Amino acid sequence: MILGFKELASVCAAVGSGKQVLLLRKAGLRESTAESGFQSSSFYLLPTHYHEKKKSAPAPGFDVALRVEVIRAGHLREWSVIAKLSPLTAYDPVVLREHFDSRGEKLLHFALVRAFHLRPGWHLPSTPELSGCRSWFELPHPPGGIEESPIPADTVLEATQAFLA
Repeated sequence: MILGFKELASVCAAVGSGKQVLLLRKAGLRESTAESGFQSSSFYLLPTHYHEKKKSAPAPGFDVALRVEVIRAGHLREWSVIAKLSPLTAYDPVVLREHFDSRGEKLLHFALVRAFHLRPGWHLPSTPELSGCRSWFELPHPPGGIEESPIPADTVLEATQAFLA
């Protein structure tokens, strides 16, 4: 199964530039906390502006330029650890705190990832299957001819791993 994960466009940009190697999430509105963790070892990032502060007009689909492989996944249950990791991400710290404190159980799921640029990119048009307040989506096979190249992020990876230890 080929999976896509909706992520903030600003986070996708940070991952794509090698400035971020950590994905954080609580759960989508239609997902339970238990089923919303990072359980796949590889998935494509679908950039969305839906929850961005500076909303632009909705894009007519998703321009997929990144695939990630999960190095390590788990749960963060202490705000002090999340606060230390926050500067290594493009997430808004206030929103992270809101997500951490929401839904009774105080936790955020995390995935430490290694990212790969796709060339050429892959456009997924808007469809009912890719809409809604869900994070995970089953995707069709990517078009042929896409090449992947690893995104160097060794320094950020080391710093992030140190806080997760």
